[in-house]
Amino acid sequence: MKKIIFLSCIFFLAINSSAQNEDVKKYILSTNKSSIMLSALNFTDPYLSPLPYSGLGVSYNFDIYSLLSKERTKISMQSKLNMATGLLLNPALTASMIYFGMNYGWGLQYYFQPVNGLQLWAGGLWDLDFGFKEIERNVNNPINLDLSTNLNLTGLASYNIHLRRKILKIQLAVQSPLIGCMFAPNGGTSYYEMFELGNLTDAIHFSSLHNKRGINGTFSLDVPFSYSTWRFGIGFKSLKYSANDLVFKRNELSLLIGTTFDFAKFAGRKNKAPKNFISTFE
Repeated sequence: MKKIIFLSCIFFLAINSSAQNEDVKKYILSTNKSSIMLSALNFTDPYLSPLPYSGLGVSYNFDIYSLLSKERTKISMQSKLNMATGLLLNPALTASMIYFGMNYGWGLQYYFQPVNGLQLWAGGLWDLDFGFKEIERNVNNPINLDLSTNLNLTGLASYNIHLRRKILKIQLAVQSPLIGCMFAPNGGTSYYEMFELGNLTDAIHFSSLHNKRGINGTFSLDVPFSYSTWRFGIGFKSLKYSANDLVFKRNELSLLIGTTFDFAKFAGRKNKAPKNFISTFE
């Protein structure tokens, strides 16, 4: 009888220890930041027109941050997607430019905390950039494409403000191109010549600080509410690059609103969802 009681105690202690270990088990959370931005645009594209074009645009941004692993808590991964569209006019309001752009990037950042409450990340991000610009009234060259890939320097600063029962988070994120490759055609060379006849002479260029400089950043405030955290802030972008004696410029100033949330991912045999998680299809 004593042996049965002893074995029963061992069994229940093992179950209780397993449950406690499950409760304290750490999971990597991914932080999602999504936002919609309303932007004032100013473009200069001398391939299409010597005049600057200005107007309004709207864009959607989606960023994901997560730790590289449970052991490497100082290194985080970042992936981002931006989609934008806009309508711009020349100074005389006699011609319009339609713009569509998409950018995807992935990178790594190193984390450090110089003082209490201030968190800093610094690293690099590789991206692919695609843009489409069209001026309909142009006869020979109505369209120009922005195609490039870059290795960018990135930085992020975050500071928590304790306000009564809420913790507000101020964040500044910046990105600047360092080295890459870009497509910029010769002025007067049509796309028919380049892609149908294969005349891509002086269309592909190496880019670095000597011919491409810019900064892309956001300054935001995260405000927690009862069931969600909302982001409010401004975005700014300034880019200038040159090729074939042509100087291209892109400037944006934006207002943003969005949300921030954390989630955990469970997939495969090595990263199964714990028993206390409920799934729709299980």
